[in-house]
Amino acid sequence: MYTPRKFEKKEKPYKFLTLSFDDGVTQDERFIELLDKHNILCTFNINSGLFGNKHFIEGDTWRVDHSEVDREVAERIYVNHEVAAHSLTHPRLDLLSKEELLHEVGDDVKNLREVSGQNVWGMAYPGGPFFNDFVIETLLENTPIRYARDIQSTYNYDMPDNLMIWHPTCHWRDERVDEMIEKFIALEPTEDCLLYIWGHSYEFDIYNAWERVDELLSSMANKEGITYATNGEIAEYIMNNTEKI
Repeated sequence: MYTPRKFEKKEKPYKFLTLSFDDGVTQDERFIELLDKHNILCTFNINSGLFGNKHFIEGDTWRVDHSEVDREVAERIYVNHEVAAHSLTHPRLDLLSKEELLHEVGDDVKNLREVSGQNVWGMAYPGGPFFNDFVIETLLENTPIRYARDIQSTYNYDMPDNLMIWHPTCHWRDERVDEMIEKFIALEPTEDCLLYIWGHSYEFDIYNAWERVDELLSSMANKEGITYATNGEIAEYIMNNTEKI
């Protein structure tokens, strides 16, 4: 069962590796089997208001299942990983009133705490870039949320300078992902660093990429000198060991 660890500042820099996957879809169960096989932790950002919703999404040449997991399944499959918020129903947060925003995020946090038994205090913004200063201030002042990911790739290994606008290194399908993993493994840092990869597990069906994902995880797994952590563990480390972010 996932129990957050507290990392203390040390003389040798940390090389943190973290993953973040969104929507709480049924493909998460198969993905988690791969994660657990490779001993890699992930933060799952879940829309609790859509539990059990059955539907498909489609593009020009593909159609895949985008059904969200049932609540009972969520209680079971995420036990080894961090659960975080993604709003109840995945709206654009920057278009909501204060009351709507607190309902979407605050109630999602409440539901996910009940489902997971975890102290849910992080999230990924639904849709990626659809947030603003009003959204951030409202969440900080009225909800437990203290860190939130968007989708803008940094293509570097810097620790975040703003936990409420946390940029990932890259998406799992980015053409540079293998390069970023390889360079990170070889890196001998002089300060704390982070490789942060994000995505959605339903994308593995779109691109018929389950074997590819297994290979990616294998390439990152069980490397000496790398600390495998959740978003929340890294956020707490930053908050405890730097000036307020």
